[in-house]
Amino acid sequence: MSENNTESFKSLLIILGIIFSIFFFTVILIFSFSDFAFLNPKGLEIEKRLQYGLSAVTTTGTIFAGIAVFFNAYQASRSANAANDNAKAANRNAQAAEDKQITERFSKAIELLGNKEIEIKLGGIYALEQIARDAPEKYHWTVMEVLTAFVRENAPLKKEEEGEKEEIPKLRVDIQAALTVIGRRNCENEQENQRLNLTFIDIREANLDRANLKRVDLYCSNLDLASFQEASLQDVSLWNSSLQWVNFSEAILQKVNLAGANLCQAKLNKATLQESFPLAGTNLHLTNLFQANLQQVDLSGAKNLELTQIEKANIDQDTKLPDHIEEVIRFEW
Repeated sequence: MSENNTESFKSLLIILGIIFSIFFFTVILIFSFSDFAFLNPKGLEIEKRLQYGLSAVTTTGTIFAGIAVFFNAYQASRSANAANDNAKAANRNAQAAEDKQITERFSKAIELLGNKEIEIKLGGIYALEQIARDAPEKYHWTVMEVLTAFVRENAPLKKEEEGEKEEIPKLRVDIQAALTVIGRRNCENEQENQRLNLTFIDIREANLDRANLKRVDLYCSNLDLASFQEASLQDVSLWNSSLQWVNFSEAILQKVNLAGANLCQAKLNKATLQESFPLAGTNLHLTNLFQANLQQVDLSGAKNLELTQIEKANIDQDTKLPDHIEEVIRFEW
């Protein structure tokens, strides 16, 4: 006999015991009190006996009706609880099956990512992206860390020998795919203190237009000729990185760290740099600052910045400029 059947049988015995007890108590009342002693002919007329008998029967019927209502309500409650327990158990089983399936998918995607064939690697990258979307609480951050590690491992920054001129290598398709997936991640699934590590990498000519790179560390990397047009680079570290000819047009660079970076001939037109770290030692030689929002930005330590560049940018009284430009600008104001 199952546990549920045993419990039901016990409950039935309890109910029957209660019914029997009440019935027995009712009979005692009938035979004990004179007002209900309709079977005792002594001193009572037939009409009175019938009247008392009907009263006793009515009372007993009311009691039994109440017991029946109580019993039905009790059984209905037990049925509802049992159905609820079954539903919870079914949900747990379904969740366990889903978790197992996603775990298997994750393992398979990692296996694909390690394959030598580019096409198979791509399958692994996009499979990981889908897993991060399907199970964000458990796998989002794990997937992002796997993909950033993949980029660091396969596109490391190589030390360039002095005097050696290296041709720009074509960025591998799988590395670009991993960067694209990272750039379209949902940052709402991350904690404020979580940062992605893409440091010491060489991703020249990468296309990250409109990418979401919030809270990504890209310092000490080579990003020459990469494109970040309209990208979100809030709270990003590009410290000491090579950013020559990079396109930051209309990008959001709030709270970005560009100290020591090389922005020679980079495009920052219409970019937003408010609240950025001081550009100490940042090379701005021929950098396009047309309509760049430089309000409250500290440019006093920037290198190779010319007046003609600043005249085309959006600055305010809180913008700090190199001395040779500060004197001219403040005089004109």
